[in-house]
Amino acid sequence: MNGLRAFAPTILVAALGTTFGSALVIAPGIVTEALAATGFAELRSVGAILSVIGWLALGIALYVGAVVTANTCATLIAGQTRIIALQRLVGATGAALRARITRTGLVVGLVGGLIGAVVGTGLAAVFVMVLRGNGFLPDTAYTLLPWQLVLPIAAVVLATWGAFGVGSRRVLTVTPLEALSSSVEPSHDDVRSGRARSVWAILLVVVGAGLMVVGLVNSATSPLAVLPAALGGFVSFAGVAVGATIVMPPVLQFIGRIGSRDPVVLLAGRNAMRAPGRSSRATIGLVIGVTLLVTFAVALGITQYVAETQLNAQLKGAGSDQIRSMQEFFTQLNAVVSVIVGFSAVIAAVGVVNALALGVLQRRRELGLLRVLGLTGAQVRRMIVTEAVQMVVAAVLTGLVLGVVYGWVGGQTLLGSLGTPVFPVLPPMTIGIVVVGALVLAVVATIAPVRRAMRVPPTEALAVD
Repeated sequence: MNGLRAFAPTILVAALGTTFGSALVIAPGIVTEALAATGFAELRSVGAILSVIGWLALGIALYVGAVVTANTCATLIAGQTRIIALQRLVGATGAALRARITRTGLVVGLVGGLIGAVVGTGLAAVFVMVLRGNGFLPDTAYTLLPWQLVLPIAAVVLATWGAFGVGSRRVLTVTPLEALSSSVEPSHDDVRSGRARSVWAILLVVVGAGLMVVGLVNSATSPLAVLPAALGGFVSFAGVAVGATIVMPPVLQFIGRIGSRDPVVLLAGRNAMRAPGRSSRATIGLVIGVTLLVTFAVALGITQYVAETQLNAQLKGAGSDQIRSMQEFFTQLNAVVSVIVGFSAVIAAVGVVNALALGVLQRRRELGLLRVLGLTGAQVRRMIVTEAVQMVVAAVLTGLVLGVVYGWVGGQTLLGSLGTPVFPVLPPMTIGIVVVGALVLAVVATIAPVRRAMRVPPTEALAVD
């Protein structure tokens, strides 16, 4: 696979994860040292709380990064099925090929982790310098290289290594006979026929939904009902991620029907269904990122609504200043949470861009044939852009639906015992972030693939074997 060069986007994902983790590890220490310098040493518990929040956010980012990395690895392997089959034909074993790929994953994680740690530490130093210069932070010494900095590096390396192990499992299923085949992706029926994956996905979703129902049933009596509901959310969400190749193709097929009278749009939609594994791997990471972002936003929106209702009941409409202050607080809190959780969506976006670029690279012969059959360069370009838009829209819609459901269940089970009716509340700022971010992603994701597609002459593309 041409060594580390083929996994450059995965190194970027690992570096982003470590940069994020480094900032989250350094920030609580800076806050603690600033409090001590200003005489508020008794408030050091704030640093501990920030550490817990930081590690939770890092765990989310690592989970999304691992999914994106595993999907990238699987996409690369799917595109090189014939090469792997030829290697098997001349005597290489699947275990040996997989071991080589996982060793590459270890190196990728280490390189990305070190780059991210350097960048994260540098950014922290710049922020400290700026904030100390404008007087926001007291003029004292700050620790920018805590021993805990090793932890996010190790976590990213292990997550990347494990993701490569998961993504390389397809190597074991490649047979020498596939060297004679021209197909590099399984059909929709082949993907759906993975019984073990289907059973696990359905089981996780059913068990998770059952736990959420238990939480909802008990939500009127105790706020502790949020515990089984939260566990059910994690379990059912894991089922959605495991069953991505079951969940996403129907959504992509539905989106692909919009405007399908146009031959170019029809081709873009059928590309997703012809290679459902590749499309599902490209979109599920973004689904996870959008779902997390919307879940937290809906839960915060519900909390704000209930708090305002309770305050209005207590003050009987006379506390407009208090309500305004509360609204400002929740707006700021939602912005902070959106930035922290949204970083996972950024990592997922890198996965979408990479998967689409790999897909175009693996379809050079197809693109060349379309050019020979009469499609102009503009039409091919529009087909690729349309395919990207369809994938992003499908991921965003799925994430919005899941996020609203999970956010409402969380708000209902946590606040239902207060007696105030709880309805899903989606802050407009979150909708704007998701919609604008999706449009930007759809455009950015097509830049590299379009350049690659337009750079290759039809005759050269048809000659690629």
